[in-house]
Amino acid sequence: MAIETGDTAPDFTVGSTDGTEFTLSEKLKEKPVLLNFYAGDFGINCTMYMTKFAERYAEIQDTGALLVGINPDSMDLHESFKSRVGIPWELLHDKDQEVSKAYGAIVGPGHMTTGYTNREFFLIGQNGKVLWTWKAPVPKTLPDLDELLAAVREALQ
Repeated sequence: MAIETGDTAPDFTVGSTDGTEFTLSEKLKEKPVLLNFYAGDFGINCTMYMTKFAERYAEIQDTGALLVGINPDSMDLHESFKSRVGIPWELLHDKDQEVSKAYGAIVGPGHMTTGYTNREFFLIGQNGKVLWTWKAPVPKTLPDLDELLAAVREALQ
């Protein structure tokens, strides 16, 4: 079941590259969260758009949202990916795709990557409600960063 705008975001606790556990409901006490599901560390498309995000990280921070990336890759792989690509935000370990499944962020049948975590974004307000979503219509589709930033800014006004 996919999570849509207006739904209550499923809470979760997972490991984070900052060395602590990340609990969504706790982070929401600080600021809105922009949850970025992506297929895998070091994949061609994921590396390309994460590099572009890193270059524009100050703009993402200026929206007021906390960006975090999440997929089932190991913490060791996340750490290596962060270092190699220059990612300044937390990456979260979605063991067994439990969070991906809770959000419906799984590639559906008919694609070569069926069952993988899909490229999706969920902007979650401090009240725990989903304010905005973006889902790759085809797993290789990348979001337009200008449109993504504009949508996040608008949703947080």
